[in-house]
Amino acid sequence: MIQATDIPPRTYGAAVPVPAAVPRGHGRQREQLLQRVLRLLHRDEGGVLWVEGPAGAGKSRLLAFAAEEAAPAGALVLTGSGVAGPGMPPLAPLLDALASMPAARSGGSGEPGTPPSHEPGTAHREPGSSYPGPGSSYPGPGSSYPGPGASYPEAGSPYLWVRRVEDGLRDLARDRPVVVVLDDVEHCDEPTLLAVRGLTARLAGLPLLWVLAARSHLDVPAVESLRRDLLAEGAVPLDVGALEPDPVRLLVRDLLGPRAAQAEPYLPLAGGLPGAVRQLCGLLAARTGTAAGARAGEDPVAGAAAARRLDQLTRPAKELVLIASALGDSLTVRHLSRVLGRGESALLRPLREVLAAGLMRADRQHLAFAHPSVRDAVVATLPPPVRLSVRRRSVDLRLADGTPPAALAAEIAELAEPGDEHAIRVLETAARELAPHSPATAAAHLRRAVRLSGDAVPRRMRLAARLVPLLWQTGEAEEARALAREVVQVPPDAATHARVCLELTRMGGPFPVAQAEAHLRRALGHRGVPQPVKDQLLSTALLHRLLAGEAEEAGGALAGSLARARGTHPLNDLTQRTLRSMSACHRQRWTEALGHSEPVPAKAAELDPAYGPALPEVVLATVWRAALLGLAGDGTAAADLVEGGLADAEQRGRRAYLPLWRTARARLLLDGGRLPEAARELAAAGAGPHVPGTSAASGAAVVCARARIAFHTGDDAALEACAALAETYLEGEDRQSRRAGAWIAVLAALYRDEALTRDQLDAAAAHLRRGFLHATCVDAGDVVLLAAAALASGRRDVAAAAVEFAEDRARLNPGLPLFAGAAAHARGLFARDAGLLAEAAELHGAARPLLRARALEDAGECAAAADAGTARSRFEEAFALYTGCGAERDARRVHGRLRKLGIRPAGVAGAAVPAAPEPEWRGLTRSELGVVRLIAHGATNREAAERLFLSPHTVNTHLRHAFEKLGVRSRVQLARLYAREVDAAPVSA
Repeated sequence: MIQATDIPPRTYGAAVPVPAAVPRGHGRQREQLLQRVLRLLHRDEGGVLWVEGPAGAGKSRLLAFAAEEAAPAGALVLTGSGVAGPGMPPLAPLLDALASMPAARSGGSGEPGTPPSHEPGTAHREPGSSYPGPGSSYPGPGSSYPGPGASYPEAGSPYLWVRRVEDGLRDLARDRPVVVVLDDVEHCDEPTLLAVRGLTARLAGLPLLWVLAARSHLDVPAVESLRRDLLAEGAVPLDVGALEPDPVRLLVRDLLGPRAAQAEPYLPLAGGLPGAVRQLCGLLAARTGTAAGARAGEDPVAGAAAARRLDQLTRPAKELVLIASALGDSLTVRHLSRVLGRGESALLRPLREVLAAGLMRADRQHLAFAHPSVRDAVVATLPPPVRLSVRRRSVDLRLADGTPPAALAAEIAELAEPGDEHAIRVLETAARELAPHSPATAAAHLRRAVRLSGDAVPRRMRLAARLVPLLWQTGEAEEARALAREVVQVPPDAATHARVCLELTRMGGPFPVAQAEAHLRRALGHRGVPQPVKDQLLSTALLHRLLAGEAEEAGGALAGSLARARGTHPLNDLTQRTLRSMSACHRQRWTEALGHSEPVPAKAAELDPAYGPALPEVVLATVWRAALLGLAGDGTAAADLVEGGLADAEQRGRRAYLPLWRTARARLLLDGGRLPEAARELAAAGAGPHVPGTSAASGAAVVCARARIAFHTGDDAALEACAALAETYLEGEDRQSRRAGAWIAVLAALYRDEALTRDQLDAAAAHLRRGFLHATCVDAGDVVLLAAAALASGRRDVAAAAVEFAEDRARLNPGLPLFAGAAAHARGLFARDAGLLAEAAELHGAARPLLRARALEDAGECAAAADAGTARSRFEEAFALYTGCGAERDARRVHGRLRKLGIRPAGVAGAAVPAAPEPEWRGLTRSELGVVRLIAHGATNREAAERLFLSPHTVNTHLRHAFEKLGVRSRVQLARLYAREVDAAPVSA
């Protein structure tokens, strides 16, 4: 009788028996078997059951179940099995099943077919019996079957033996029902298969049940023919496949008990086959495995489980699985056949076997492994040289079929060896194709190509020259500059030297080598450098000098340089237009500047595939045009350009451009009065990598935008940090940074209510006259702040110059209303003309809510003495605009102006404002309380002094004492504390 105990192979030391488990799964098949056995026992109905499934599916256990159910009920169970390998005699499985019958008849219990040494109702060949050897002969008619230990006769006349088997089965079935269990039919010899075919037909009327088991989809012709004939004549098929996950887990729990969780990571390797699950549990019982190595192919438990399943396949199927595992998770049948060197038709049989075994699955186009861990475990059984050879052949075949190098570059990079020129060329081509879409991936391919080039210095330097711009784009600035320095110092040829000089110029900032000007002159003067490269180098160098404040238009130097740079390349043409636009801006011809900054031509990116649309010249030109459109009042078009560029930089991983795009977006948000969003965008711009040059978006430009936001929101800490940076800018040598520092100093002085010197005001005016800071335009309304600062500092001559500058700029650009509004605003402040200020508010319009609010506030202040009603309406509209923009400091200042008119509107925090604080508030004296009340409502120190008839020195003293008593450090903190504890208190009747 088939025993329900498996002994795992001796893989790790001694074998460990796995105890018999409660049968799990295949309940429907067991029920069908039981019904057939019961019909045999109770109705004497025989027949044929054909059980098939992949190796390890549990067919032998189902046969054991049939024997266990039939034998105790009185049926005679005869068992046999096909044996793989040559040398087996004909009819061996049938003879094996009947070998002990005559001995049992002649002695023992007297029951026919019941050997005394076995369980009742079961016949077996004894372990010591042997098959017939040479010289033996078949018995003649009337002779009996050999007993235990006897030798079978030589295969001389199988027909006689078939007749004797038939007679024996008839004889046995006459006394009691008989069940013939024949396992592994696929290993039976052809005479046995033919005998089974004939015996099932001739003995069909007897109480004889044939239970035959075979592996599915082996495509053994004789077995397929037997199966087809038996099913055609009424045999009942039983398909045994993989178990569902729940029965598998129950089986594991039965086998491993509390250690069942250890098997969970390995269950995909078993494919739901009970035999594979039992073997896996035996391995885990013998040696504790770890799940960490299952995917890496390094776990011995996973390796043994995979080896067991491979051993159950035929040789062609095993070879197919092994080669497929080296080719990846998904492949086509055509590619697999080419790698194996066989026709696709030759793969049908092994492929069917592999699919039936559950190791792989197939869809309409591809083959794939049932689970990634299955593939990992299988490929680990291949020797590394074989694995590499298979993968190289696969790559060569796919390249020959026209697969793009970019699709194979990662695989080639892994497989290539130093000096492999073919692999280097493929990686170089792939990098060129991927650069516009994925610069990080392209850089990785070129890095590998550089390493593969080994000691071939010229080849390595040319590859490094291509790698430099990709590294810089992706934020690896230090590595890019180090590599560029190496190429510039040891260039393989003049053209490569010039191209690396161009890349360094595109990056901006100082060259990483000494005598940068000498390198530029060498590149521009060498005959071996293509003229387009020379022209791009000249134009780009001039552009970055202009951005850095190193090349002003004194003496027409810019015009002369542009005349020498010929338009031999679209990028050069684009750079020249950007230069002309900035030159026009420097001369305050903003309409002309906008005309020069026409949209970037598509062919400029197409002709340089190393970058695509992310060339520094293209990015700078796009950001510059967006800034000009914002200045012209077309915020929608400007935002479209910026959003498109930012999305491309984020999606493509061009980290070097993120600060530039984010700064441009922050400026548009600031101009549109969306202060909280602008602050968040600037914070994001500061969080990224800041490499020198273009990508940094000029740190000074970022600080200027941050200072403007803090100026309106009342963020003391942010403004003080910007002021500290401004001091360092003013002490430096960079002209652009010094101008930015002078302007931030103006904002800080206005914020602190401090006077400015003539030199400070002149430096700030120089910032405005230049017209731009890096790739960002100076705001049109900044001239109003300069005029206000000059008037507050008692410098009416400087204020008059600022007004004249604003009016000249407006006359030069009649189509730009922002300049006209700024001119009217500055003149209105200087002349204290409420009408001009109201006109300025209308010219600013909805596009610039902060400028409009400031003009309304100034108009209200000018009208307050003569027309309180008009002043009130101006202040209320300004207050609403400031509040909507998040300009808390400006809103508090207007709130105070309304209070002076006797109006008690909702405060910044929405609370009513009392006429005066209680005298005992926080221990302040009445004088200190008077100063604090005015300052908290937005008055400057000078305004407080005028209203209280005190000197500015006395106001400063009172304010300093109040700060100490209240524990605050800034005017903003003072205003917030006052609003919370005094303004928010209920007003007494």
